[in-house]
Amino acid sequence: MTGTIVDVTVPTKQFALQHTLSEFETVTFEVKQMVATTQDSLMPFMRIETTDCARLESAFATDDSVADFERIADFDTDCLYQLEWVERIDKRIRVLIDQKATILTATGKGDTWHLRLLFADHNAISRTNTSCKEHGIDFDVKNIHELSGQQCKRFGLTDSQQTALRLAAARGYYSIPRDVTAEDLAAELGITHQALSERLRRGHGSLVNHVLSNGGGTLELTELGQTERERETS
Repeated sequence: MTGTIVDVTVPTKQFALQHTLSEFETVTFEVKQMVATTQDSLMPFMRIETTDCARLESAFATDDSVADFERIADFDTDCLYQLEWVERIDKRIRVLIDQKATILTATGKGDTWHLRLLFADHNAISRTNTSCKEHGIDFDVKNIHELSGQQCKRFGLTDSQQTALRLAAARGYYSIPRDVTAEDLAAELGITHQALSERLRRGHGSLVNHVLSNGGGTLELTELGQTERERETS
C-alpha cells in the first residue's frame, strides 16, 4: 500500500469562513471530523477556541460561506459546531478531494487555512493543483511525505491494519473524548465491529512490540519486572 501526505495552505478569502476568521484573528478553527467523499456533507464539524459563542454565532450568521450552523457541544475553552456550507464552498472543498484525496486535518487561523491531504496516487497532487488553479484557489504545497508499505511492514502492520489505524486516527477515535465510535469506523470500512476491533487490537500489539521491544521484536516480561523493581527501590 502506498500513499502521499501533502501539507498545503489555502488563503481564507479563496476558501471558507473569511469573515468569521477575520473577526477572530487569534482563534483557531479546527475541523474535527471528515466525512467520506461519497457523503453529502463535507467538513461539517468544527471546533473553535472561544467561549464567546454569541459573538461567534453572530459572525456565522453574516458569513457568506455559511448556509446554516448548529452548536453541538460546549467545552471549558472551546465549542463544537456543525456547519452547512453554501454551494460554492461545497464545490471548492470537492475540488480538493476530487482526485480521491482524503482531508486528514484542516485548521483555519487569520487569513490562512492549513490542510493535510492524503493521496493514494502521487500524480493526483499535480492534477489537484491544476484543478485548484482553474477554480481560483492558490494550492500552496508546503511539504510532501511519501508513504510506502515497507514503512508499515517495519512495524509488523498488515495493509488492513494500517488502513484501520489511519482511519481511526484521522476520525478522532483516539481523542478524549472520542469524536467517532467504533461502529461508525467499521461501517465506513465495510466490516463488522468485531473485525475492526481485532484489526485495531492486533495493530496496537504490533506497534507496541516493534516500538517498545528489546530489538528482537518482543517484550521481555523479566525486563519489565526488573524495571518496576528499580522504580520501587529508587
